[in-house]
Amino acid sequence: MVKPQNLIYTFVSYAAYYDTSWGKGVAVDGIDRTAAIARKHGVPVTWIVNKGSVPVLKERINDWHERYGDNVILQTPFFIEDCGADKSVFKSKLEEAWGIVESAFPWAKTKVAGRGKICNEVIEILEELDFQGMWGYCWEQVWWDGITHKGIPWGSWYVDGKRYKAPHSGKGKVVACEWTARDLNLTYHSRSPVIYSTDPNDVLRAGLCTGEDIEYWKNLFADYLDNTAHNDQVFFLQQQEAHEMEYGERFAVFPASHVDACADMLDLFFAHITKYPITMTTVPRAMELYHEHNEETAPAYMLTQDTLIRPGTNEYTLTMGGVGAGPWPNTLLYYDKECQLAIVEGECVPRTLRSYVGKDNMAEEFEEKPPGLFVTGYEKTEERITLAYEIGCWKPMPMGLAYWDDLSGYEVLSVSEGVTAKLIGDRVAFLRLQLTGEPRKVELVLAKRRK
Repeated sequence: MVKPQNLIYTFVSYAAYYDTSWGKGVAVDGIDRTAAIARKHGVPVTWIVNKGSVPVLKERINDWHERYGDNVILQTPFFIEDCGADKSVFKSKLEEAWGIVESAFPWAKTKVAGRGKICNEVIEILEELDFQGMWGYCWEQVWWDGITHKGIPWGSWYVDGKRYKAPHSGKGKVVACEWTARDLNLTYHSRSPVIYSTDPNDVLRAGLCTGEDIEYWKNLFADYLDNTAHNDQVFFLQQQEAHEMEYGERFAVFPASHVDACADMLDLFFAHITKYPITMTTVPRAMELYHEHNEETAPAYMLTQDTLIRPGTNEYTLTMGGVGAGPWPNTLLYYDKECQLAIVEGECVPRTLRSYVGKDNMAEEFEEKPPGLFVTGYEKTEERITLAYEIGCWKPMPMGLAYWDDLSGYEVLSVSEGVTAKLIGDRVAFLRLQLTGEPRKVELVLAKRRK
């Protein structure tokens, strides 16, 4: 049964001061326009600020916090470009910037940082300064915007301070927070995380949504909503830069027609999602909820399906390397503190198996070759399904198996010791186990629930 309250929606707007080739100043018009759309639908906004934008926005954000529950997170300096890869310089700049935030917004008690370029040193300093979250992670992304995060989990998870792309082995101090939610199924199969996302400009340029048509986003939201049935928390974060919501002398990143279309898309999407009793909050509060609810990185089970709508062929999609046409199969995506798995419908073993255990090279993607599998027993009657799997000698590592069938009305009757079993969406039985280097036999019995 779907549990909408388990979907935690947050909307973020980049509201920093910039001095770049593509714009200078604070995008006040874009900020006001974004805020007006959010107010219309009762959506609280998390503003990403830096020391240059705080004085400009202080009065606005304090008013919006009081009236609408808005909150802030802090744009960190770049560790390499701004700080010369010097931890002491980075720490000093971060302390100075948070002091400015704290002085302007004394109610901002939960410290969350934001930036897409992340490294071990950044997380280590955030831990030292008692930050609880780090916004800016990009699942499956390679090179775009100078960000390569392929190998990380999606959503939110405790970051290992010495391995910024891997989950902590226990209760970490900093929770990962993604840049913007991705279409998990199409991102996985097409390898196009930038196109298939919740970013307004990206889906507009790709031809997935327009100012009059957001069916793609609605389908994507439905996919996340469906997965609240088997997860206590499903995080759905959406971000839009304020400087991409205005067109004028300060910023003209995109044509005025794109600005108008993105505003209309957000208006339509906010109207759609607020029909559901989801948990709508800010990023700092979402980080608090994660810390309160989880003693370690929570297992995430996402049974994903093709969102059906396809991008166009244009300069933007071709720049991204082109996109596959599909159709794409239903796929179970899973992660916990030790691994990340992708198992395609009808298949028993993962197509993708990433192990985080003992990995400290953050330039890699943590992929392992799955072992061979033998099904040595299978029986299905009207009341019971019995399965026996065997795996030969294989290197020690985390592992998962799947049995796909119409499992409505079934429950797990028994499973081998040391194996956890979970039924996902009445479509698949997922088994999580550890390989030890020795041959392994796994038995599973599913039985019809008694009425």
